Amino acid sequence: MSKFEARKKLLVAESEVYRELLKMELQTFKVYTTRTKRRLRSATSYLPFVMSGLPFITQFFGRRKARSSRSSLKRMTSLVMLGWKTYQRFGGFFGRTKYAARTHEKTAAEEYLSKRL
Repeated sequence: MSKFEARKKLLVAESEVYRELLKMELQTFKVYTTRTKRRLRSATSYLPFVMSGLPFITQFFGRRKARSSRSSLKRMTSLVMLGWKTYQRFGGFFGRTKYAARTHEKTAAEEYLSKRL
């Protein structure tokens, strides 16, 4: 077998591996899309936004009372609790990632080909 035929066979096998990997990635994307659509249709997914908006709505439509130190303390406490709950809910989006970066020396195609050949 000539050098070019061996290289051609290697490239064909590698392209087949990448084709299969692409199929798997597309299937994963479809699963995540379906899961996200299901979550967005659920009423409970919007509950944190509604709960965080309630103080503003009650402030806007509520009766005007004389301001006292007790009401300002209550307002500050509710603001701190709102901030804490928001951080607990959405803090992971802005923090460090859950998964460490992959540091493989070989690509998946190379590993597959080394096992197969």
